[in-house]
Amino acid sequence: MSSLQKEQPTTQDEVTAPPVSTNNRKRRVILDEFNLDMVIKIISSNIVSPIFVIFLPIILLSQTSSSHPAFIGSCIWTGLIVLLGICNRVDRVYKSGGNCLSYNEKLNWDEQIVLITGGGSGIGALLAETLAMRNVSVVVLTKDPPKIQTENTNIYTYICDVSDYKNVQTIAAKVREEVGDPTIIINNAGVVKGKLLLDLTEQDVRDTFGSNALAHFWILKEYLPAILKRGKGHIVTVSSVMGIVGAAQMTDYCASKAALISLNQSLRFELDNRYKTPLIRTTLILPSFIQTELFSKTIFPNSYLFKFFCPPLQPNQIVKSIVHSLDENVSSTIRLPFYTNAARFLGEGFGFIPCWLRDTIQHIAGADHAMRHYGPRPDAAEKLQLERERLRADKAK
Repeated sequence: MSSLQKEQPTTQDEVTAPPVSTNNRKRRVILDEFNLDMVIKIISSNIVSPIFVIFLPIILLSQTSSSHPAFIGSCIWTGLIVLLGICNRVDRVYKSGGNCLSYNEKLNWDEQIVLITGGGSGIGALLAETLAMRNVSVVVLTKDPPKIQTENTNIYTYICDVSDYKNVQTIAAKVREEVGDPTIIINNAGVVKGKLLLDLTEQDVRDTFGSNALAHFWILKEYLPAILKRGKGHIVTVSSVMGIVGAAQMTDYCASKAALISLNQSLRFELDNRYKTPLIRTTLILPSFIQTELFSKTIFPNSYLFKFFCPPLQPNQIVKSIVHSLDENVSSTIRLPFYTNAARFLGEGFGFIPCWLRDTIQHIAGADHAMRHYGPRPDAAEKLQLERERLRADKAK
């Protein structure tokens, strides 16, 4: 029998393999969509919702006596949830500068000009299209021509390297003349190299900090003065949860994103206490890895348990959260998905979690190997391993 004939059964098996049933496919889709964020959303609208729990003691009292443990427990639970709700309300009112009896004034989109950096692709492009559909003038700054040309006449695209201050100044003059002064700034531009520290070139580091950090300074220096004169506006800073917790092959990226967290907080203090413009809102976005081309080669555990606790983050989720924050016209910090809230306790600057537990979580998440498909081959770590093996082989001779 020839080698071709020997291989035929395998090929035949592949061709005649039974297709996945529709029921199994539906079940898989449902399981993929069921995650921790969905559970939190359901819980927050029920057992931890002040409006819901306030009726719980009344219902139990109609079924039991006032001395029954279930009724007493429900009263304690209701008191805690209502207290938490009041604290959240006070915090929201404080951020918006309103009062406890009235809602914050919603954003009037008719008066807005939105500037988006990194708007040629990914989140920026989707956000530009979304806002333009509201008949809002959107200024897009992109280093490279957009991959998909838009037909929306509300979008004004300018080729601009936002890491270059002189280029930003030149384009800013054109924007002011042709469109007007932006009232909302969304600093979204960013790059990722995905290299070990020793594999990073000087230009790599300059590119990362130029696009991810310095660009925010240059954009604000050019466009913030007009917003200050107006006395109101909104500045959105797209950072990352990686600015709080680190990971291998992300030294430059994590450091640049950490700078944005401090920039946002310091800017908030300047707006409130020095410029006296509390109506200029600031929103900080702290997402995990987003499923865009930037992180298309990132590797994560494929287990259902990992996907449940750490669901993949889609660009439309970020866009939806940004638009909601702008609509509400209030300063906020957005953490997505829900598990990113754990970063508050995992970072070196906080120290709430013991090192062994932090490292265990890091190992289970596969964070230090997520970027293995980025960078040169062999990388600095692989070269070191090869060198060690060569030295061991020489000693064995």
